[in-house]
Amino acid sequence: MEQWLLELRRINLNQLVSFSSVAQLRSFRAAASEIHLSQSAISVQVQQLENVLGVKLFHRNTRTVRLTAEGERLSQVVRTYGVQLERVLSQLRAEGRLQHGIITVATLPSLAATFMPIIITNFQSLFPGIKIKLSDVDSATARAMVQQGACDLTISSRPLELPSLRFIPLFREKLRVVVSSTLEDLRLRSTISAKNLSKYPLLLNPRGIALRESVEASFKRQGIDITPSQEVTGAASLVALVAQGVGVTILPPTALASLNMEACHTLQLRPSVEREIGVILSDDYTPSPATEAFMNYLKHERWKNISE
Repeated sequence: MEQWLLELRRINLNQLVSFSSVAQLRSFRAAASEIHLSQSAISVQVQQLENVLGVKLFHRNTRTVRLTAEGERLSQVVRTYGVQLERVLSQLRAEGRLQHGIITVATLPSLAATFMPIIITNFQSLFPGIKIKLSDVDSATARAMVQQGACDLTISSRPLELPSLRFIPLFREKLRVVVSSTLEDLRLRSTISAKNLSKYPLLLNPRGIALRESVEASFKRQGIDITPSQEVTGAASLVALVAQGVGVTILPPTALASLNMEACHTLQLRPSVEREIGVILSDDYTPSPATEAFMNYLKHERWKNISE
């Protein structure tokens, strides 16, 4: 235990409060009235503090009360750090009452561009003193941020493995196949099998990103090994490549919602592949009151049904 903690164990906080009140008001009677104690109780607490410290803190006579040199030194320190302590305690009380707080959230670019603006606006209308700091990153980076304590939580897709993390589900969505409208054999179709799709140049996310892991695992269950012709992180880049006829890709509806799809056509994959979106937290993380309120809001949010 640090030395300052050992020293403070010998002192009662009420003794410091009584001492500081007398020091400021220069009167035991006025201090007693200020903190709603009897004058005798104030005197006892100050005397107990003097006994612990082994020094006199006040010059006393029948008419005046003055700080000794030792009392002056203690008064300055208590006042300085007391102001800082009061500020911190007030902030913590405000956070506990959801009047103040900051939440750092890492989320997927597709969610940052679609759901999150509305969610943040609605949540902050309920709790105007709470600020949300948003980062849009890929799923692998989001998980790393949570594990490293760089954010309070992430709203992301469920990875195949969750080491030291916990996942709170929010909604599911079926992935869509995106092809160029110039592909005559595909643009009039509504579905395509994984086996047939694997014949086309596949454009996918790099390994380590949850979406790529889900797609690869689904194809592997059907005995299909895939080797992407391009590995690109951003959904906008993937769709742009598809529009130019470079290949085909597989993306969730949320990633397509804010993109220009005029030159593309989407199909349903058979069998379907889903991704689950949820809140990811570190196992050893205790949410702040603001973060807890945000998580509760997310769990009760009426998410648009995009799984069909």
